Amino acid sequence: MTKTCPKDQVKAIDEFFESRRKAGHVRESTSPHSSPTFCVKKAIGRWRIVHAFNKLNDATIPAQTPIPRKGMVLDAMSGSEIFSAIDL
Repeated sequence: MTKTCPKDQVKAIDEFFESRRKAGHVRESTSPHSSPTFCVKKAIGRWRIVHAFNKLNDATIPAQTPIPRKGMVLDAMSGSEIFSAIDL
């Protein structure tokens, strides 16, 4: 069931996505999955756009491979001569 947003929120959402579309950050989707979008009032009085990803999260299959332990990774690197570091 979808709940209708008040007109001022609809206007804020439309402006948000239109500006992102013009900038090339978003495009129309044909995905069978969608997430409700609504607004929450910021302390400064403007709207914050919020997406409820509950249903998308439910449709996501969790990774089946566990993260390796640090000791196992260090053992596997033993004897290596070239190392690289990436800061994400």
